[in-house]
Amino acid sequence: MTNLSDIINVLPRMKSGDSLITALEVLPEYNSEIRNKDTSVRLMTLSDLYRVYIPSQMSLEIYSKLYLALLRSMQKKGTKLAVQQQNQNYRAIIQQEYSGIMGGSDSFTIIGTSGIGKSSAISRAINLITENRVIEADNPYIQGCSVYNCAMSV
Repeated sequence: MTNLSDIINVLPRMKSGDSLITALEVLPEYNSEIRNKDTSVRLMTLSDLYRVYIPSQMSLEIYSKLYLALLRSMQKKGTKLAVQQQNQNYRAIIQQEYSGIMGGSDSFTIIGTSGIGKSSAISRAINLITENRVIEADNPYIQGCSVYNCAMSV
């Protein structure tokens, strides 16, 4: 599957600007009646605070990087280079002699201070990019692309 228009049709549309911020954001519903509930119910409802996610500039950049890396990764599936890379990776896994694992432009690193939300941003981006489903392509070289594997291999 090297035709970019075919790949774009398989993936959800890339979001940007305010629509991306709104899609990444998680704000649980607030019910003002909770104030009148029993103490245990109020305390349990406090756990909703852990679901709040307000995207930062880092979140937007991670989303864009992952989306574009997934596009590039899917675009090269089935190419001669991708088959060679798969063979080299298999040799490495079974501990045979191999000439190195080949990478490409679909690789990057996310570095930052502990606790700034890197993992949360990655999780939100993957859920948004994939809409929690497996991406499948008709090309015979691609039986199905597990979104986690495609996105997290970057």
